[in-house]
Amino acid sequence: MEHKVTRSTYLAQAVSRYSNPPILSVLVLLIIACTSADNVRELVSWVTAILLFFVLIPSVYVFLRIRSSGNRVKSVVKLTTFLKQHPGDIFILGLLSGLTCVAILSILKVPTTLISTVVALLAVSMVTALFNTFYRVSFHAAGITILIIMAAKSWGLVFLVLLAVLPLIFWAKYHLREHTIPQLVIGIAVAVVVGLVTLFLFGQLAVF
Repeated sequence: MEHKVTRSTYLAQAVSRYSNPPILSVLVLLIIACTSADNVRELVSWVTAILLFFVLIPSVYVFLRIRSSGNRVKSVVKLTTFLKQHPGDIFILGLLSGLTCVAILSILKVPTTLISTVVALLAVSMVTALFNTFYRVSFHAAGITILIIMAAKSWGLVFLVLLAVLPLIFWAKYHLREHTIPQLVIGIAVAVVVGLVTLFLFGQLAVF
């Protein structure tokens, strides 16, 4: 019995680790950029902006925040875990790095699909962070859900089949006692609302 519990916990940890929303978010943005750019110059400028504002600046910020508290940074997971536990820092990064990224991408005249995905990811992070100031909501469930919605908008409704992974993520987070069912459900609800509002604002909802 103990072996089964250990094995299931290991599987839950693997599911949680490999479905890390911040890492998958960058991957999705890079894929959209690569499939949308008309030439190398556009691609390089778009990729540079994404890596700068979604990877470099947030990583340096969180690294310095953790070090200032006297702790050590042992992995990338540690960086994302810190942000989940400090919603105020998500607001700071969203306002400083996120909005700057949106402005830069607008100047670079990136396709609507790319900038709407950036806005959706930024919005869902900040709204979820707002919820977490008074009630814990799953960043993980919200992040994965918004990624699936934007992937379906970018590459076709067939990608909605990825919603099938949500029950597995539900189980992993619940099994690890990181979230309750209501916290996971609210995370998904937040992502659905933010996704639909974003698509509406960018005039993409009618053709979704």
